[in-house]
Amino acid sequence: MKKKPNTKPTDQDLKDWNSFIDNISNIEDKDAPIDNVLENNQSQKLFDIRKDLHGFKMHEALELVSQTINHAIENKLRKILFITGKGLHSNKEKDPYASKDLSLLRYAVPEHINNFFSDNVIKIEESPLKLGGSGSIIVLLKKI
Repeated sequence: MKKKPNTKPTDQDLKDWNSFIDNISNIEDKDAPIDNVLENNQSQKLFDIRKDLHGFKMHEALELVSQTINHAIENKLRKILFITGKGLHSNKEKDPYASKDLSLLRYAVPEHINNFFSDNVIKIEESPLKLGGSGSIIVLLKKI
């Protein structure tokens, strides 16, 4: 007969959990309203809008991108950070009909923006490494 593994939390586990619960306000809400901003140490806005697309299906993510850009245009916002992820955890290998690269959000989002919002976009670029590198893109919209 196999011995059951010990599933009782250790004192360190309980301490870590309580510390986590006490500091829950530091955790980002990826479902926060559309005006979610990221600020640097000088309290200057780095981006007008920041959207995390992790966990969305392709059509849902592209719809959210469109809504976000339309919201930015209507409210005269210019700088958007889209967090697409790098596609490392995608199930693209399971679908024989899906492109191994183009089915990833990191490629589809810039293409979608170019196809539908090119008149409003100055540039789309990969984020610096400290902001996600190839797992996020920066969109700069024209002034209206």
